[in-house]
Amino acid sequence: MNHSSQEWASQAQRPGQPQYHPQTQDPYGQAPAPAETLIEVPNKRLHRYDKVAPGERTVTIRQAGPGANGEPLAYVHVPQDAPKGGRRARPPFTVSGPNGEPLSSVRSVADGVYEVYGGDGAPIGRITRRGGRILPWPRRVHWSVQPAQGGEPLAAEVGTRKGWTVFLLISPLYFVCWAVMAAQGAVWLLLGEKGEAKKEAAWEMEPPTWTRWRQAGGDVAVEYHTGHKYRLASARLDFRLACAQAVLHVWDRR
Repeated sequence: MNHSSQEWASQAQRPGQPQYHPQTQDPYGQAPAPAETLIEVPNKRLHRYDKVAPGERTVTIRQAGPGANGEPLAYVHVPQDAPKGGRRARPPFTVSGPNGEPLSSVRSVADGVYEVYGGDGAPIGRITRRGGRILPWPRRVHWSVQPAQGGEPLAAEVGTRKGWTVFLLISPLYFVCWAVMAAQGAVWLLLGEKGEAKKEAAWEMEPPTWTRWRQAGGDVAVEYHTGHKYRLASARLDFRLACAQAVLHVWDRR
């Protein structure tokens, strides 16, 4: 299967297919939205989607940031019986608006490749994930978002080079500290202090997570630091595509 951006984008614009008609004119054809939006996408229920009660929403995407009251912006729905494909093939999911209106649907079509459709079934973009590695040479996890209208995709790598360099340098010290904490936790457990044992076991060092999506040499369209929060620049990426990418990205986090 050829996943080239040009061919796929041309398929999205074939005559006779329903198209998403924005209320404003911009490069990505999105509806009116604030110039910048901070959203929060929790991920615990994504990892346990098969345990969610039937009829319940899997995840609620909420507005975050100063002055925000956590208003729901969208809801993520993952079928309970969907097979778990790991990071290379997340199960299909849909995103609906705060009033239940369908916004988008996402499905895996290949290893690390996801097609995103609007609420009317028209393709609106493609998201690709390339896994990271240590050997034979280090490579960070790479994401790209290709809007269906064509143009240059938005690309991002998880963590900065400096961040990963520091992380690798201090990792040996972390493992020594972790071993000490684990030993202390075992002692507390033998003494019957389960609460203290959990505190010792909960200590961990998070790898670099700063991720920024943008075109080559362009401004940042989506930015993630930590805390499951994403900063969206609405003029640079369709909100539906941004939400789909945020869900797939936060699914990788623990």
